[in-house]
Amino acid sequence: MKELSVGKIATSVLLFSVAAIAAHAQTFSSLVDFDGANGSGPYFGSLVQGSDGAFFGTTFLGGANDSGTVFRITPSGTLSTVYNFCAEPGCTDGGYPTAGLVLGTDGNFYGAAGSGGNGY
Repeated sequence: MKELSVGKIATSVLLFSVAAIAAHAQTFSSLVDFDGANGSGPYFGSLVQGSDGAFFGTTFLGGANDSGTVFRITPSGTLSTVYNFCAEPGCTDGGYPTAGLVLGTDGNFYGAAGSGGNGY
């Protein structure tokens, strides 16, 4: 087996470092703007990827009842509302989601809302 000299190792590390720094620059673009009707204030939690490859999240406000939404966005930027909170009488389904979603092992999404049910 051939031994590497200190100079070759240093050159390899330097080239790797330069390549990593050059590859670090990225361009970001917005996929969607929330306008109130499709939700507003996607503040809490991060997106979670569903089994269909789309990303799901919540908005704190907006939607049909101005109580937040669960939304789905495809990697290409197609946004759809999955659920509008406070859709049931007395808002028993909750409203103003205060957390992102979690994908359960059963394939369902779970989250938390700031109101509804027994008050909160």
